[in-house]
Amino acid sequence: MDLHRVALLCTFFCFAQVWSRPTNCILREDLLKRSYTVIETAGGLFPVQCLDENVVIPFPQNAFESDNTDQVTGVEKSVYQTLENINALFEKFEDYTGPDQRFTENWNEFRGLVYRQIKESKCIKSEAAQDFPSREASLKVYFETITSTLKEKDFSYCAWEIVRKEILHTLKFILDVNSNVKFLR
Repeated sequence: MDLHRVALLCTFFCFAQVWSRPTNCILREDLLKRSYTVIETAGGLFPVQCLDENVVIPFPQNAFESDNTDQVTGVEKSVYQTLENINALFEKFEDYTGPDQRFTENWNEFRGLVYRQIKESKCIKSEAAQDFPSREASLKVYFETITSTLKEKDFSYCAWEIVRKEILHTLKFILDVNSNVKFLR
């Protein structure tokens, strides 16, 4: 009987050790794609009534590009930082409800997906990348400009549509251009 218990305990501890192994530090492509789809369907095309208020916000393309595999960690950190910046933007101005219930539901689902991606890929934050400071600076300017646009336009519907347009552009660029990034597919 004691031998049986020891065998069961050994088996249990063996499985506990195997299952508790750390997971790879990887961004999930499926969640990024889902985030893109959700925020895209939240409002569709850029509204005609907002065309006069539309502003050009310079996109930090350099933050997401890599010439070689040595720069992949910097790109991954940029993607992670982008998710954090999007989340921070929504936390600062979380009162926005949108034009209708469907939009609000999609907006909230998008926020949940962004938060989940941040939590699941948090280990990327601690990885070392020599080229990240310049990427981070570009992202900081970009998101400060988005925040300023929101404030200047008094958090109007059109201001949030500009934000949505910029987030869509950013996510699309990340998904389309970064073949070197380690995505869990």
